[in-house]
Amino acid sequence: MQDLHSSGIPGDFFTTASLGTLAGATGAVYIICSTIQKVFNFNPKWLALLVSVLISFAAALFTQPIENDISRYFIALLNGFLIYATATGTNQVFGTKPDTQTTTAAFRQTIKSKRRFSTTWW
Repeated sequence: MQDLHSSGIPGDFFTTASLGTLAGATGAVYIICSTIQKVFNFNPKWLALLVSVLISFAAALFTQPIENDISRYFIALLNGFLIYATATGTNQVFGTKPDTQTTTAAFRQTIKSKRRFSTTWW
């Protein structure tokens, strides 16, 4: 049973139903990867893709009928890529931004400043 406030908004932060939506899955990927970056100082580019695909496969496993396994997992893979593209903003049509986090110290040597919570992990 779901706890509803007077506005009709679920009282839980994430539910299985909300993780089954693009917005919920995208939010979960952003939160998971940002937290891992902040806590463990670990932010490889592939991590967000892995988390996106895992969430997508979990959603497909719990919400789709079992009869058609091959198409279910193919669609889950495509949805994982969609979640990744949405979470990282790669589906936006913008130019690339210069890397303002690095400073040249000497010939072919760069110094990277410490990453902050809102620093991109993609």
